[in-house]
Amino acid sequence: MADPKIDLTGAKFPTVDGEINEYVSKEAVASGQFDRSRKVVFVNGMLNSGENHAESALTLSLVQMSTVIGVFNATVSGWKDFLQCLADKNQFDGPASLSAKNNVALGGLLGRTPVDAARAALARNASQVPLFDLLRKPEHKHREIFAHSQGNLILSNALQAIAAVDGPAGLAGYKVHTFGSPAVNWPAGLVKFEHGFTWDPVTFLAGFDASWSISKVGMPSGSLNPITHGFLEYLKCDPAFVVNRYRVGSWGITFNMDEAGLADALIAMGGNIRRVSAIFLHLDKKHNSDADDVTELYVNRLRKSPATAAVIRADRSLVALLVRILDDGWTSAGEKAAIEFLHGN
Repeated sequence: MADPKIDLTGAKFPTVDGEINEYVSKEAVASGQFDRSRKVVFVNGMLNSGENHAESALTLSLVQMSTVIGVFNATVSGWKDFLQCLADKNQFDGPASLSAKNNVALGGLLGRTPVDAARAALARNASQVPLFDLLRKPEHKHREIFAHSQGNLILSNALQAIAAVDGPAGLAGYKVHTFGSPAVNWPAGLVKFEHGFTWDPVTFLAGFDASWSISKVGMPSGSLNPITHGFLEYLKCDPAFVVNRYRVGSWGITFNMDEAGLADALIAMGGNIRRVSAIFLHLDKKHNSDADDVTELYVNRLRKSPATAAVIRADRSLVALLVRILDDGWTSAGEKAAIEFLHGN
């Protein structure tokens, strides 16, 4: 995906730890693909200024084509942030730490309500309490949440506190997207999508991925530096991360591709043509042997989504790309039918 040029004019640069603002990319709105009904939540990592936070939130808004609710994790200094990260990592999960559930129980013995007990425990990092309060509001219960670096520790703690207060059912419906995460412990009941550059040293702090569930990318395209951690670098590689979520392989060799799963993910992106196009371009360039199968499955699913199909077929550039992928080499009867559908026949 090409590097987006983000217009920061008029954007709110937060200054207070835990400050919450909404961000809408002007480029996204101008594209005509912006989903005004959708909002996602973003928590930044360490060593981020208010301007960094705003740029990240607006870039995420452009990728997701939605409003971004930014929860600001303020930076004090490098060493203080590092020490805060260590404390965040051991908030409820360290060898001498009380779990979120036990913190709530102890608060009850001291006469506190479960919510007050959870907030008191989280208050050691000022950004955790506003996030906890935000996510417990009914209108935010099913938001997708994006967290980078230390933001994952903050998010994990807030979610563990929610589970302690509201029970396991309190986490139902949350979708969490992690980037460069050092977090080891997450409460059960989440739908979680993890992303990590192979040589991102921060991800090493999360331990070995025994589940093989983290979507990995070697390093940013065109970069000679394998050590990469920045959130904007992660967003630039969004197409590769999406594809690799459904792919098993390395060094450019694919051993297995969940083509149906990838087609479903693309359908879920609806009319976000910018993102869908970038993913199909990546597929065609890097995984050409799978591209036509994914495209055929995607088009067949479009038949069952008339509203999305109308948006996709109205974009000549995307239709031309999909047709080119389908018509490359030998073209099966199913691929020919998909081409006819894309042309509106």
